[in-house]
Amino acid sequence: MKSNTMFAAALALAPFIGTTAIAQNETAAAEQRSDAQAIQTIHEEWADLIAEKDSAAIGALYAEDAVLMAPGEATVEGAHAIAARWARQLTLDGFDFSLTPQQLVVSSSGDLAHDRGSYDFAAALPQGAITDTGKYVLVWQKIDGEWKVIADIFNSDPADAAE
Repeated sequence: MKSNTMFAAALALAPFIGTTAIAQNETAAAEQRSDAQAIQTIHEEWADLIAEKDSAAIGALYAEDAVLMAPGEATVEGAHAIAARWARQLTLDGFDFSLTPQQLVVSSSGDLAHDRGSYDFAAALPQGAITDTGKYVLVWQKIDGEWKVIADIFNSDPADAAE
């Protein structure tokens, strides 16, 4: 009799357990979509900050202990140093830079994400104009409710890839 009662109770609760799991999965998926949209919005703001040449605000997009790894350069460590690097870039004559995100993945934990895509860069240097096209990866971490870049790495496409 006891096993019949337990079976009946389990059978009665089964739909609620399944419904709870589905609701939790739907909530997690909605949070991932919301986080992905938040990062996409930051990308749009970043483009505006580049146009405004606001290196301090660009630096604030990075975590305090972030790293930036550019080809042929030493690793730049810390948001302030990254902002200083951006300040140097933004003062170049004819500076133009854009990112085109191609994939954005938010972790199921909701505190890490990464995106990858391509970039285009142009500037007039004393030795002549330079253009560069390449790819990037940004690693994001949600810190105190805000998405911050914790790692920024990029490299140029081979010269023959543009042809």
